[in-house]
Amino acid sequence: MNSCRFCRRKSLKLLFPANKEEIISDPTAFACTNCGFGSHGPIVRCQFCKMIYLDEKISQRQISTYYEVAKDPLYFSEQNARRKTFSSYLKRLERAFPEKGRLLDIGTNTGLFVRLALDQGWQAKGLEPNRWAVEFAKKNYQINLINKPFERNTFPKNSFEVITMWDVIEHFTDPVAEIEKVYHQLKPGGLFAFSTVDPESLLAKIMGTKWSWYMDMHRAFFSHRAAKHYLKKIGFTKVVFQSHWRFLSLGYLATRLAAINPLVAKAAQRTISFLGLSKTVVPYYANDLFDCYAYK
Repeated sequence: MNSCRFCRRKSLKLLFPANKEEIISDPTAFACTNCGFGSHGPIVRCQFCKMIYLDEKISQRQISTYYEVAKDPLYFSEQNARRKTFSSYLKRLERAFPEKGRLLDIGTNTGLFVRLALDQGWQAKGLEPNRWAVEFAKKNYQINLINKPFERNTFPKNSFEVITMWDVIEHFTDPVAEIEKVYHQLKPGGLFAFSTVDPESLLAKIMGTKWSWYMDMHRAFFSHRAAKHYLKKIGFTKVVFQSHWRFLSLGYLATRLAAINPLVAKAAQRTISFLGLSKTVVPYYANDLFDCYAYK
């Protein structure tokens, strides 16, 4: 085991050994609604900077090719619930940064958050590598997303007042490098807002190696401590954490129960379908996720 990928100190500790035999090479494993819960390679934690990540030799370029082609019809079908979720994100964002300006949503998927931001008067753009999602956005929301990965030179320096990443940052092999890109393209006084999974949450500690968010498409994990450490190191002056709420349809929520017990998930899906409640949208508090607002 080598030095920490992020702080370069020789302070790595094996948190959980791999529970699969080989590195995944199936693009469907990188669909946002993939149910490969608890299947992962070796997970390590740095005792110094507190970063937790999958210690596998797979490049971000290779992962990006998977995201470009992975189809995710279940994500597309969940737009009503996501509309409520993204509307709540936008309201909290506008409280944190009342002056509407240029906004970039990275990993925007179908572009729904961009659509909502545009409707509220933001000058919003979205980056999305998946071509199926880009086509969906154009057809359903009449917006032209930028169909490419996030790079340092995608936009000039200081291009945006706000940059967002909703459930995205854990998908990068090097999220610290991605935050540095955000900092470069964010105006002084601007806001970087993101949501991500929390490896130091009570639920994560209870479930251990079977925690649902330890999965192939999640490559690195920010705890509050690690996120604050690197955000401050990069140059952000103020970092605020908030609890995470979202909206899910009962039918979709039942599929997520597979992380706990597949039999329970199937029984729940049958019951909800029988009662005609599959599309009923409910609020959901996620103990093992958090929102972060960082000001440049």
